[in-house]
This record gives sequence, structure tokens and C-alpha cells, in this order.
Amino acid sequence: MKRYPWVFVSLCLVGFLGRLSYEMARSPLSPLLAKQLGAPSVVIGLIVASVTISGVFVKLPSGALSDQFGFRRLLVAGTVVKMVGPFLYLPVNAFVELIPIRLFHGLSTALYAPAASAWVASMGSENRAHRLGIYSAAENFGILLGPFLGGVILFATTDNFRLAFLVSGLIGTLAFVVILTVPTDQHRPAERPDYSAIVQKLRKGIGEIISTRAIVITSIMESAMFLGVGTIQAFLPLYAVHVHLNTLHIGFLFGMLGVTSIGGRPIMGTVSDRIGRQLVILFGLLCCVVALLLIPHTVSFVLLLVLSAIFGLGWGSVTPSTTALIADLCKESQLGSAMGVFGSIWDVGHATGPILAGVLIGFWSFAPAFSVIAAVILLGALLFAFTVRDPATAEPAGRLARGT
Repeated sequence: MKRYPWVFVSLCLVGFLGRLSYEMARSPLSPLLAKQLGAPSVVIGLIVASVTISGVFVKLPSGALSDQFGFRRLLVAGTVVKMVGPFLYLPVNAFVELIPIRLFHGLSTALYAPAASAWVASMGSENRAHRLGIYSAAENFGILLGPFLGGVILFATTDNFRLAFLVSGLIGTLAFVVILTVPTDQHRPAERPDYSAIVQKLRKGIGEIISTRAIVITSIMESAMFLGVGTIQAFLPLYAVHVHLNTLHIGFLFGMLGVTSIGGRPIMGTVSDRIGRQLVILFGLLCCVVALLLIPHTVSFVLLLVLSAIFGLGWGSVTPSTTALIADLCKESQLGSAMGVFGSIWDVGHATGPILAGVLIGFWSFAPAFSVIAAVILLGALLFAFTVRDPATAEPAGRLARGT
């Protein structure tokens, strides 16, 4: 059995606690609270997407800054927002008030995620996808329990949103306490930094990453998948209500999604270490497409559980493999910049998904909206399949051709 240092274990613990707090607020609390306050579907999509809009603009520079100032500083800043954010929902009385709160709350993941992924990836190239899979599974254990816990609290308290957000805030506070126990990483300048030089390095690092076609296309493919993730997070609760399921059922749907995502990430991460990233990624994308196409035609709770499981397996297959592929494609010194670019591009999809789905549902219904999102994911899969070469499989082929 592999043994990992305390830094890795604590990063997994903070990832779990931070996601548990954050995902309670994301779904089902935010869309159901917005609906209770009278928000139309288009605005509900915007409210859910607001946290991700922050990531679009902040993840890229935060990842690059972690290359210069060290990973831990960005992690502490992110967990401060995870701690404070949920308490801001407590006095809300109108749905428009949710938008600025969600924008602020989104800074938590935008600051934390690129640095955390880069720190885990920088612990060595051996078993990198497996390690990232374990870290992703820890985060997704929070994603599993967050919506489930939120749904249980709402069901048990007859929709007491304030109590649910209070619990979310207390969990975020615990995440902040844990991150303070993590020792300062060695990935930082020894002398007082020259800020003009830092800006030049940031621009150069980001420019080199953006000019790497394989990284950009992989990020676009992940962004396409996150159109579906954002759509599910925003509108699966509302679809469940539409087919007369209650908040406890909603919690179980997201719980099942999380279970397969958690179970899939370390396993599929290990598979991608052995057979290459591309096949695992394409399998996961296909799972997401199938689930999205079938969900809006399903009214049975049991069948919705199955489709949630399929979507979770797809998500759990794609993300650790794409994260590892990005790390494979970039220089070690640019991991933070690469993860920042990767995160910013995928956040475009994550933010666009709820907004686009909200518009489509408002004009048509759930089925056409989910079908359009599925079609975009399929196009992203085709683009990735025909344009990106997997270094893990291309290198042995190249050596064979050279006779080495």
C-alpha cells in the first residue's frame, strides 16, 4: 500500500471539507433557494454559474502566481473565502442578492484549485494520475456529501435554508483550520521578489502554455464536459422537482453521482497511467453524453439514480486523466500556470452550462436543453480525439520507430 506524506493527506482533507461546504451551497441550496425567491430559470442558471464566472477570470492568474509565490499562500487565501462565503447567504431576502454573493464565493475554488492540483502533480511524475485521482476522489467525497447533506437538512427542517448555510459555513471554517497545519512549501523565491520581473515571467509562462495546442484543446474538451456538469448541478434539482421528487430524493441523486465519481477517479486514473489518457477520457465523455440525453426523458427515481451514476462515472473518468495529461504536456516549472489556464478554460464551460441550459429551458424544455449540451460535449470529444496525441502512448511508438 502506498504511503503519502502529511502534506498530501492534508491537501486531500482540505479538498474534501472545502468541497463539502462549497457544494452544499452550489446544489441543491442555491437553485432551490433562488426558485423559492421567485427567480426564473434563466436567472437561476446565472446564479448557479456566478461562482464559476469568478473562476474564469481568477484561476489563470492565481495558478501563475502560485508558480512565483508558492502553493500554500494561494491555498490559504482560497480557504478564507470558503470559510466566510456561506455566512453571507444568511440575510438574503431577494434572488438578485444571490449573484454578488455567488461571485465572491467562487473566488474560493478559483484561488485554491490550480495551486492544489499543481502541488499534488509536482510531487513526482510516477503514479501522477493515480495520485491526482486520489486527490480528486477526496474532493468528490465532498461533492458527494455536500448535496446529499444539503438535501437531508432541507427535508428534515422543511426547507430551512439558513440552517443549511450555517452548517456549510462551519464546515468551511474547519477547512481553514486544517490548511493552517500544512507546512510552507519550498516552491517560493528565497529573496524579496522583483514584481516587474514576476509580471514578465507570468506573461511568458502563460503565453507558452496558451501557445501549446494540445493543452488548449484538452482544456476546451474539459470545458465542453463541464457544460454538462454545470447543467446537472443547476437543473437536475429543478428537473427532480418537476417530476415530483422531494429534496431527499435530490440528495440521493447527487449522492449516487458522487459515489461513482469517487470510485471511478482513482481506478480510472490508474488505468490511464497504464494504457494512456485518451481512451479513458473518451470513455468518460461518452458516459456523460448518454446520461444527459436520457435524463430529461426519465421520471422514475430508480432510473434517474442509474443515470446519475453513469454521469458520475464519466466525470470521474475524465477529470483526473485530463489533469494528468496537462501535467504531462507542460514543463515542471509551469505546472501552476498550466493548471490555471486549464482551470480557466474549463470554467468557461462550467459557467456557460447553467446559463445556456437556463435560456434553452426557458424557451423550450428540459429535453432540448440537455440534448444541445450533450451535442457540444460530443463535438469536444471528436476534436480531442483527432487533434491531441497522448504522450504516454506516442513516446513508446516513437521509440519503436527509431529502433531504440
